[in-house]
Amino acid sequence: MVRTDIGKGSSLKEIRERERKEKDSSLREKCALLANERYGEDAVKKWSNANKGLFFLPLLDEEENIDKLAVLKPIDRHILSFASTKISDEGLYLFLEACMRECWIEGDKEILEDDEYFIPAANSLNKLIEGKKAVLLKR
Repeated sequence: MVRTDIGKGSSLKEIRERERKEKDSSLREKCALLANERYGEDAVKKWSNANKGLFFLPLLDEEENIDKLAVLKPIDRHILSFASTKISDEGLYLFLEACMRECWIEGDKEILEDDEYFIPAANSLNKLIEGKKAVLLKR
C-alpha cells in the first residue's frame, strides 16, 4: 500500500475517499443553497419532511458549476412498480423517465425535456436504482 503521509497514516485510497466525500459534501451544500434560493427554505424543508428526505440531481457544466437542478423524492417500490411496466414495452430510458417524472418535485424542466440533460440525469438515476454510488445527494 502506498503511504503518502507517514505521520498521519493516510493511504492513497483513504485520501481519495476523503476527497470524494468532501466533494460530495460541497456539492450537496451548493445544491441545498440553490434549492433554498429558488424555491424557499420553508418549501424545501416541507418537501423533505413530507417525503422522508430529498434527493438533489444536479447537472454540472465543464467548470463543475451546477447548470441544472432537479429536486426528487426518494424512489419507493410503488414508483418502481409503475415504472417497471414501461421497461418491458419501451426500454430502459422510458423506464428511467417514468421513475424521474414520478419522483419529480421541482426543478429545471429541461432535464426532462432535453436529451442533453436527460441522458446524464437518467444515468445517475439508474446508478441509484442499481444501488451503486451516484451524484444524487440526499438532503
